[in-house]
Amino acid sequence: MKILRKLPFILTALVIGLLASCASTGNFMPLAPNETVIGTVQATFVARNTLNGRDALNTQAYIKLLEVAQWQYPRNEQGGVSIDIRDIVWVSGRDIDNLNKEYAVTGKVIQAD
Repeated sequence: MKILRKLPFILTALVIGLLASCASTGNFMPLAPNETVIGTVQATFVARNTLNGRDALNTQAYIKLLEVAQWQYPRNEQGGVSIDIRDIVWVSGRDIDNLNKEYAVTGKVIQAD
């Protein structure tokens, strides 16, 4: 019975812990009104916990998302369209060990002519 009384507190603590573990940067590289979205991409990557600053992580996320997008939206022999990434959103971040953290991010693929 004592556990049932503590259950709401335990669930609340779990939810707060999950929310606190998400590394959200909001919206990095926002979409401009004139940009055409052709798809979305998701990626995970591992970064050192010693990597300082949100800018360094945002740059690493951008590079990884662009790499995934270039694989999913390859250019054909006629050239095709150039692509770029916008609206990068951090989905989560979790510690792997004392030195590394794994991040999950999403972004929109745009046509960059």
